Amino acid sequence: MDRDSLKRYLVQGSAWAVAGKMSAALMGLALSTLLARLLSPDEMGVYFLAFNLATFFSVLARMGLENTLLRYVSEALGHDQSKRAKSVIWKGLVIVLVSALLVAVIVGVGGGTWVAERLFDSPLLGAIIGFVAIWLILLAFQSLFGEIFRAFQDIRSAVLFGGLVTSICTVVFVAICFVFGQHATLIKVLPWILAAGAINAMLAIFVLIRKIRTLPTSIDDNGAGYLELIIHSWPLLINALTLFVIRQSDLWILGVFRSDKEVALYGAAARLVLLTGMALAIVNAIIPPLIARSQAQKDRHKLENVLRTTATWAAIPAFGVLMVFVLSGGWVLELAFGPYYHAGGVVLIILSLGQAVNVFVGSCGYTLIMTGHRHIMMVISIISAFVALGGALLLVRTYGAVGVALGY
Repeated sequence: MDRDSLKRYLVQGSAWAVAGKMSAALMGLALSTLLARLLSPDEMGVYFLAFNLATFFSVLARMGLENTLLRYVSEALGHDQSKRAKSVIWKGLVIVLVSALLVAVIVGVGGGTWVAERLFDSPLLGAIIGFVAIWLILLAFQSLFGEIFRAFQDIRSAVLFGGLVTSICTVVFVAICFVFGQHATLIKVLPWILAAGAINAMLAIFVLIRKIRTLPTSIDDNGAGYLELIIHSWPLLINALTLFVIRQSDLWILGVFRSDKEVALYGAAARLVLLTGMALAIVNAIIPPLIARSQAQKDRHKLENVLRTTATWAAIPAFGVLMVFVLSGGWVLELAFGPYYHAGGVVLIILSLGQAVNVFVGSCGYTLIMTGHRHIMMVISIISAFVALGGALLLVRTYGAVGVALGY
């Protein structure tokens, strides 16, 4: 990729990433706001736990394949090996389909119910575990499609089918219930959320098939085997699971030791914190394919310049959002979710400070993964997860949501 092409990709990709991430964040905030007014605090807490569980099980179902496909397809396209790219895509999709169905069956036939009733002591969560089993499949493919489109450097499709279409459809469906004043319960709302995910998956596979058909014919025969993809992915799976522990298991710990209402308080603050990390999320939406291709072409100088520049871009807006939350976090929570959630202001400040530090260091994680240092990233993630878990478990009994925020 020459200098002009790189500049054009960064500008166009950044524009789509900015629009997509801002829209996704606003849609997520709108959904949480609508649900907070439709559901009781107890049901809202269970919703956050259900989404959290579905996300965790979707990580298991993906088996780390999302980053493997991102790297392999990016490298193959960079070397004009379209046949290898097609092989990697279809075999990756097959592996994830089999894995997702297996995980969904385990969750749906008893494993999920045991977690809900024994671990979280939540009969309502147990009653909706069938929805969670379907949800995890949709989330697994949503993430996979997003990474495949990023490998093609098609940031528009990556943004749309990596979550934005799902978010828009979900908000529309839930808003209809709100506007028409229907008596909503969590069990009534979840089918609409799943329908939105299904619409996203169908549109994504349609667009992906059309994109694959446009690839030029190549004579390369260096196709990837199923075993090769799985072997490459297992450190990435461990890395993804440990990152989930760092980013998501805070709700699990809070759900085990505290009430559903406190989970709702923490969950609302955690949703707003996503605004602090939005700039880095935008950078991470466009950078990984460039890292993989630059590494394959051994162009370290260009890679270093891109990483430094994008880290600076991400830090400036993150600092602005951090200041807003530090100065008026409780008021922002009350405005978004209602008076009950004002008490989460301290939690919002603590989580925002941690997220800001993560933004300031830039795309270091993706750099390690895309340059083949996945084992180093795995070790770093495991150590970080143990520190976060240990801190949260020590503090949650005494300090509740604030203690969990400090641990993470």
